[in-house]
Amino acid sequence: MTAIERLKNLAETDPAVAPMAVLQLEALQAAADPGWERGVPGFEGHRLAEGVPLLHGTSLSVDGERAAGLLQRLAAAAAEHAGIQVQHLLGSEVTAVELIATSIARDTGRLAQLADELAVEMSLLATLGSVAAVPLLQACRHRGSPVVANSSWDEAYCPVCGAWPTLAEMRGLERQRWLRCGRCGAGWLFRGMVCVFCGCTDHKDLGYLAPEGERDSRRAETCECCHSYLKTMATLGALQPEEVFLRDINSVELDIAAIQQGYGRPEKQGFALQLRVAARRGSQGPEQYRLRSRG
Repeated sequence: MTAIERLKNLAETDPAVAPMAVLQLEALQAAADPGWERGVPGFEGHRLAEGVPLLHGTSLSVDGERAAGLLQRLAAAAAEHAGIQVQHLLGSEVTAVELIATSIARDTGRLAQLADELAVEMSLLATLGSVAAVPLLQACRHRGSPVVANSSWDEAYCPVCGAWPTLAEMRGLERQRWLRCGRCGAGWLFRGMVCVFCGCTDHKDLGYLAPEGERDSRRAETCECCHSYLKTMATLGALQPEEVFLRDINSVELDIAAIQQGYGRPEKQGFALQLRVAARRGSQGPEQYRLRSRG
């Protein structure tokens, strides 16, 4: 059974994760459309050695109709599973493209303004925007993968989009630590026995939470220096990007356990990303958004 099929099964059988599974399923199915990659430029890797992600300072474009259609489907799915009717507020191509751009940069100030203007709860808008950005981010990862693979990258944030990792893989018999981005799906090798969020290396401050008998297969690694956690899972090889989404959703009990113990995730983006996103051939004409994260 593929990751997409398992996501569909979760959406149909597990009420606890069904709302997010449905949204991720919609986004991953949309990401199969090659049209998203048409607005992604070629990347050069010379700045990766300086700790600068590929998307920083770039210009992307997205088909306004495609973006608006995806956002409408996501809003309809949210209405079906959460009973929140917002589709009628999110039909504009301009709104869809700006929300995607804002979500990629994690510009929380502009997101709050958009939520005000649209009269949509900010947490819901943030969720819809984050998921709507997945196809474009996946296209960026796909275009940038050869560059990342042939470049040096020593940072804990994503070499493509600057986000903190969603989870870590302990791969193969060597148990190499690979960090994985839950937005674009990128993966990168990173050293072990260090907190990815604050750099703490004192073993007395590094611990973990795990279900009984499962610490070697999956756990939430914790840090007392910054009170953060990172889900870590044993894998035979590299997870496919859609599998990263599935593993994240399917391990929500680790998130709950960590949060209940007072651990959390950084609020700021790993890297203060700046980029431009333009709407292509939208019904309201091309419009460009210059955005920067608040990392």
